[in-house]
Amino acid sequence: MKLFYIILLCFNLFASEYKTDENTSLNFLNSISKYEINIGSGSDSDIYVFVDPLCSLSQKYITKIFEDKLLKSKNTYHIFLLELPRFESIEFIQYIYQSENPKSTLLDIMLNNNTFIDFDEFEANEKTLQIIDDISKFAKSLNIKLRPYFIFFDRDAKFCRDSEGVAPCLANEFNE
Repeated sequence: MKLFYIILLCFNLFASEYKTDENTSLNFLNSISKYEINIGSGSDSDIYVFVDPLCSLSQKYITKIFEDKLLKSKNTYHIFLLELPRFESIEFIQYIYQSENPKSTLLDIMLNNNTFIDFDEFEANEKTLQIIDDISKFAKSLNIKLRPYFIFFDRDAKFCRDSEGVAPCLANEFNE
């Protein structure tokens, strides 16, 4: 568990920061914001997180923010599901987005490790496939490879940080 906190601390310490106008900085996420699964309702920061439901680091992160009342009271976490090919989790992602309550289904799979889902009779509909495609295109434009991947917007500071350094779609918006 200590390693997990060290990794998260490194993301915060070594993340790149860019000065920007708050209205402009959030506009680039509008294309996929309708697909987010929210945890928390705090007003300090908006944290956009891309996770794979079968990735152990993603599971630890989601568990931490879900169980920590202080984190949820200070920040709003916008969760997006994005497959890491080595986990072959596409059916889980489809299942979560297509469920009646995606947040509840996500938490059941990630917190309770409920991976015993019978996919034999499950077929993703067109809307679900479009959601996954839109998020994948967005992630590809940012060259997102890590899970969890973070984009932090501190509301008062008007700064953006991400977990890998400069995100290509942010570079033009944040030049100063």
